[in-house]
Amino acid sequence: MFEAGEFLAGVSMSKRADALRVTADCFEEMIRHAITVAPEECCGLLAGDGYVAWRLFPLENELHSPVAYSASPRSLIEAFREMRRCGLELMAIYHSHPTSPAEPSQTDLSANYYGDLPRPIISLTTDPPTVRCFVLGERSWLEIPIELVRGGPTPG
Repeated sequence: MFEAGEFLAGVSMSKRADALRVTADCFEEMIRHAITVAPEECCGLLAGDGYVAWRLFPLENELHSPVAYSASPRSLIEAFREMRRCGLELMAIYHSHPTSPAEPSQTDLSANYYGDLPRPIISLTTDPPTVRCFVLGERSWLEIPIELVRGGPTPG
């Protein structure tokens, strides 16, 4: 099985968040990604400055499945290289549930390889789509709010 650890070298991961702060443009782009690849699940990464996620990295779901996802190693490597090149932090991992609610599945919990990084889930069962965000544990999850912010990178 592919392990992304060696490719994460030089890419910071945000610490556990009490909320996911994301730009409105990035949030809308995430929803468009889910709609575009439906009926398959989409998956991708949100990156930013550690405070606000403002860059989206859509990944290829190599399973091409409506009920599961596995990011292709190539798309993960490319995303991590670009994050490292731009000095971005990995802030969240998102995916869609085209036919089920925006709530973590048992598979989501058991395949949690990134600890307490926020996990937005986009459900396409509603119009407009429902987006909720979670911190996953081994057997449970905690919902955290999504805060939409204006603009892009915060001044450093």
